[in-house]
Amino acid sequence: MKKQLALFLLVAALSLFTIPAWAAQFSVVGPRALGMGGASVASVNDSTAVYWNPAALADFRRVDIRIPASIGARDHVDLEDKWDRIRNIDALVQSGNLAAINETRSLLDDLNKPKSGADLDGSAGLLVSVPIGNSAIALSGLGLMNAGIYPTVDTLNTSATFPAPDFVGNNNSAATGIGMTGVEPAISFSTSFGSMLFVGANAKMIYAKTYVHSELLRSDTFDTFEDNFDRSETSTNKASADAGILFKPMEQFAIGLVGRNLNGPIFPVSGIFAVKDPATGAVSLSSDRKEIKLDPQYRAGIAWKPLQTFTLAVDYDLSKNKTFTPGFEDQTLAVGLEKTLFSEYLNVRLGAYKNLAENGTKAVYTAGLGFRIFALRLNVAGAYNSNKDEAQASVDLALRF
Repeated sequence: MKKQLALFLLVAALSLFTIPAWAAQFSVVGPRALGMGGASVASVNDSTAVYWNPAALADFRRVDIRIPASIGARDHVDLEDKWDRIRNIDALVQSGNLAAINETRSLLDDLNKPKSGADLDGSAGLLVSVPIGNSAIALSGLGLMNAGIYPTVDTLNTSATFPAPDFVGNNNSAATGIGMTGVEPAISFSTSFGSMLFVGANAKMIYAKTYVHSELLRSDTFDTFEDNFDRSETSTNKASADAGILFKPMEQFAIGLVGRNLNGPIFPVSGIFAVKDPATGAVSLSSDRKEIKLDPQYRAGIAWKPLQTFTLAVDYDLSKNKTFTPGFEDQTLAVGLEKTLFSEYLNVRLGAYKNLAENGTKAVYTAGLGFRIFALRLNVAGAYNSNKDEAQASVDLALRF
């Protein structure tokens, strides 16, 4: 079942590659950023600046052609294992088996905790930046994806008495999958004002597909769930914009600020939702049309280069970002470093990030490597935490002149 849930979340991600209330957290785009813990607003030095801070395009002023891909997952409650177990022992529950009845009640209690669920985000695209005097432009097609799955627990039908009207065998607890993929073709422009101030912006369209579907835990199969989730697709296109500032009071030190999705575009999502009656605790499934809003995201960063070959960076989300797990928010503090060796033929990166919006979350540790063969660049990075409930991976291939 765990493999099937991973496959479901990956299906949502793959909708992106055939090219993200519910809202999106700030994703980590590109392996250089991930290797440095996600601290990139003031330290970005490649064409992923179209995401991290378009102002930086006029700072590094290089021709950079890059294909990045990233994916990250967070599992807050082991939903997939619990769903699998509830469905597998349901026949025993219906026959009145006391051990199965008590186990089902315990599993439902575990799921009926705040902020239960699993989230996935990913990115991929083609990014091209070109310097023009003291300015720079970029053309990009960046795909971003966010998906999640979470339980809605029926607290009315939980009795161990067999049979009874509120017997746990009649429980209608459900799982809901919801997701959004968005392809963002954009044109970016950045320019400098003297040697210390850089500003930049992206004008973009978001070609979005949204999905939602809910099914019962005790009776429905995951294969059916996946098929129905795919069939719930709703397509919408919206315009949006990003902007960034980079201030360098000295060559070795930079302060950056970026704002994404500044107009807060809203996308419809239609399908089957699990609905809980607040008076009785009963759960039912109903067809509905709701919205996913990409709230504006604001992130600040600083970077310091005490040596030409050594960079330290820190990023911080200036506001809390919603996720696809109801009630779960994200506000990340990220720190990282990079050491370049042998004229950038080898780059070593280390970092960490932590969600400060939620109590009890663990720091996630990151590492990455970069390799250069003349103009060709290859970068890889990964992230993992001690709870084994969050992981990320990223890779890119680039030509840089």
